Amino acid sequence: ASDRNRLSPAVGHLYPAGTSMLADVGDEDELGRVLELFPQYSSIWNVHAAGGSDGKSIDDAFYERDVQMLELAFEGQMHFAAFYAYVKLKEQEIRNLVWISECILQQQKEEIHKFVPVFSFNAPWRAGSKKHGR
Repeated sequence: ASDRNRLSPAVGHLYPAGTSMLADVGDEDELGRVLELFPQYSSIWNVHAAGGSDGKSIDDAFYERDVQMLELAFEGQMHFAAFYAYVKLKEQEIRNLVWISECILQQQKEEIHKFVPVFSFNAPWRAGSKKHGR
């Protein structure tokens, strides 16, 4: 458990209580119980627990959350986070292009739409804001 604590960052939503609880996790069920305590991660865990609803893996759910947070950082002004967000969003665009290319090469064209959109009005976090009149 002490080795896991050394690998955990000393910042973020999980620090300090969550990182100490994660150090004692021994299986997937315990991991789920710990993540359910943190609203930022419980929805991502629920995607995994539901067996990847909408064909989405837990990795996809984490990527979507990252893109959402990076878009918010990029849209903010007068701080250096916008530069970091720009680079990370470009990395996601490259990941999307690789995904689309692999789908075409492997004749899996029905899977092409399963990428994480960047600055898309159809993104789940933006589509939800339209419904609420924002």
